[in-house]
Amino acid sequence: MKRFGLLLLMMVATMSISAQLKKIDTTAVFILERMSRVITELQSCRLNVQAIYDVYTPDLGLIKNSEDADIIMKGPDKIFMKLIGDKGERTFFYNGETFSYYSFTNNLYAQIEAPKTILTLADTIYTTFGIDLYAIDFFYPDFIDELVKNSSVISYLGQTILNGKECFHLAGCLPEYNYQIWIQHDSFFLPAKVVMAYTNRKMNPQLEATYNWVINQTYPDAIFEFAIPPGATKTNILPVKK
Repeated sequence: MKRFGLLLLMMVATMSISAQLKKIDTTAVFILERMSRVITELQSCRLNVQAIYDVYTPDLGLIKNSEDADIIMKGPDKIFMKLIGDKGERTFFYNGETFSYYSFTNNLYAQIEAPKTILTLADTIYTTFGIDLYAIDFFYPDFIDELVKNSSVISYLGQTILNGKECFHLAGCLPEYNYQIWIQHDSFFLPAKVVMAYTNRKMNPQLEATYNWVINQTYPDAIFEFAIPPGATKTNILPVKK
């Protein structure tokens, strides 16, 4: 009985310590949930993303790379994304049936049969091919629930001005990285900026992305249809190694 009692006390102590270590600010969660409700109810959006990210090199350490993304989404099954930066110029098309990739830099294209919604497409191309769609996490209905569940800390840091707009400033910690989110303090509560610092990678590289939104506009379906450019060569999207 004494041994059982000691084990029980150890378990209670461990649970108490774990509870103390997890610090979730209810104000921050309220702001995040408001943001999520707005985004998941959007019918369409155009999103410009300006991203700066670190790439590790053995000789020079962390090197800053950049990429601009022009994204048009029309729920539930259409997306256009054009990327220009250090990785060249690339475009993705999704019309609800086919996902198409085109490299303007190399004049190469690839196409695969795609699932029926943007979110299932995002899951498929990430797990199979390692293709990550900018800002797609915000559109998952359970995004905030998962963020709160997996974060050890979420803090509300107050209000600030970002690019002339009043924003709420939040920060948190996940097992793989620490993050900061700036959310616009207006009717829509849309994210304006995200910074991620990876704590599980060499030299702790960072990703910084700023967002500019245009919401609920009308976009013709032709935007999401891929037409093979003259002289383009067909290739395959290689799956990631597991």
